[in-house]
Amino acid sequence: MNLTTNASCPICSVEMQFSWETVDIPHFGEAMVIAGVCDCGYRHNDTILLTQKEPVRFTLQVTSIEDLDARVIRSSSGTLRIPQLGVDIEPGFASDSYISNVEGVLERIEGVVGFATRSAREAESQESVRRGEEILDKINLARNGRFPLTLILEDPLGNSAIDCEKAVKSTIPDEDAAHLKTGMIIVDV
Repeated sequence: MNLTTNASCPICSVEMQFSWETVDIPHFGEAMVIAGVCDCGYRHNDTILLTQKEPVRFTLQVTSIEDLDARVIRSSSGTLRIPQLGVDIEPGFASDSYISNVEGVLERIEGVVGFATRSAREAESQESVRRGEEILDKINLARNGRFPLTLILEDPLGNSAIDCEKAVKSTIPDEDAAHLKTGMIIVDV
């Protein structure tokens, strides 16, 4: 399905056009891709997944440099956890879907923690600086195969995956899935 709509640009208020297209995305299923560009330079892109599967959990023990190449497919409803780093990445209203690998996930975390650590340093919050530096050191060790981690990817809508033979896939019981964030409004018909 292809559709176009018009709306006012939130930046300059000029009418701009949005295209809506239904596509089939590998690992994610059917999705609605929405895109619009205004002459002022404002851009809006969004992908809304139209399919829902059984709640799923993937667990990957990252114990070698080769494990950093494992493909990670995170939908906008996926929660990533790395207990050894004390990191939980939960979906929010503006969550993005992405396909990366374990090393790419670590780079994303490194960017956020690096920014937070620099901000804590400016605010003279020594405990936060220490904690941030500790996480960054562990990420560096993991990248060199010297710090094992566990990557857990949970998705109550079943649209995320870790594509690797070592990854263990399990179904999340409905009562546990109900406590996971989805990052979007879910309409139960």
